[in-house]
Amino acid sequence: MEGPSFLKKIITHKALIFVCLGIVIRIFMLFYYYYTHAIDIGKSWGDVAYNYDNYTSEIYPPLTILLLFFFRTLSFGFIEVFVVWAFLLDLITTLMFYYVIKGFNIPKKNYAFGLFLINPFFFLNNSFSLLNCGYHITDAFFFFFLFMAFIFYTKKDDKSRWLFYIFLSLSISAKIYTLPVLGLFFLKFIIDKDWKELKMFLISNIVVLGVFFLLPIFFGENVIVTYLFWNARGETLLPLYIRLIPASIIVILFIIFRLKKADLFEIIIFSCVATASIMFFSNPFIRYFQPLLFYGILKYKDFFSFKINLGFIKGRITVDNHIVTLVFSILAVLLAYLLIVFDFFYPSF
Repeated sequence: MEGPSFLKKIITHKALIFVCLGIVIRIFMLFYYYYTHAIDIGKSWGDVAYNYDNYTSEIYPPLTILLLFFFRTLSFGFIEVFVVWAFLLDLITTLMFYYVIKGFNIPKKNYAFGLFLINPFFFLNNSFSLLNCGYHITDAFFFFFLFMAFIFYTKKDDKSRWLFYIFLSLSISAKIYTLPVLGLFFLKFIIDKDWKELKMFLISNIVVLGVFFLLPIFFGENVIVTYLFWNARGETLLPLYIRLIPASIIVILFIIFRLKKADLFEIIIFSCVATASIMFFSNPFIRYFQPLLFYGILKYKDFFSFKINLGFIKGRITVDNHIVTLVFSILAVLLAYLLIVFDFFYPSF
């Protein structure tokens, strides 16, 4: 890429600029939240306040409740401290994705990480809000365990394989997004006759899910209510059998046409999409489909390239998966706002 020296320097160091910008805007948002709530003490802290006041809420799985209790205890009775924990978890999980990227065989790792940090769909769903406070701390729990699983996924030694399955099981325990992997992984290993992986997968899930999913049923009165929450929430919109139709169709098609060829990473992302398709028709938020971003970033592909000559700048631009993911992220943001507007005018739909 040729052009004026200043513009050329920007293009050359775009990865570093994106990384710095992504970190700076997150720090800025933290100070923005404190400032706006300082001048308006009645302003809502949003999802952060809900999780602070309802840290034993029946809508969360036991592991998430345990983590919320832990961070609330470390807040010493001040929601402002709890906000710091929400910010740090959001920032830490975001920075963890760099190590996920390093493990995958893709070029331009710093550039990919920089684009992830400024990705509008991920940022607006997890860090940004003009109305209250944009942090979703329970999603940060899920992303932490999922990213840890991805970090160990690319390593082939037995210890790393065990850790991959353990952290994946913990992600299921924190949020149900990855729940379909239980069935899909089992089928995959049976089809491939990979008995070693099947053994590690089964033992890890039996232990982790037994501790965080099954045992709490015998000690908590509302645990069953938690597991049935999404069905109860969705019944106000559509009957369960209708909400299951889209997910059932895509799962059946995936099993028939793709499961045998798919790697475990693809199955994980697909599992999140299948779960999101059910959740969306129970509580219509586009944010449930965020895991598609990880697939778009970590599955590298060059689509096409073209020359550009604007006089003051010329060169060749390559359209790859990172650019396509960014474009679709912008479209997802627009769709999310359209749903908000629709819900405002037709709240009972």
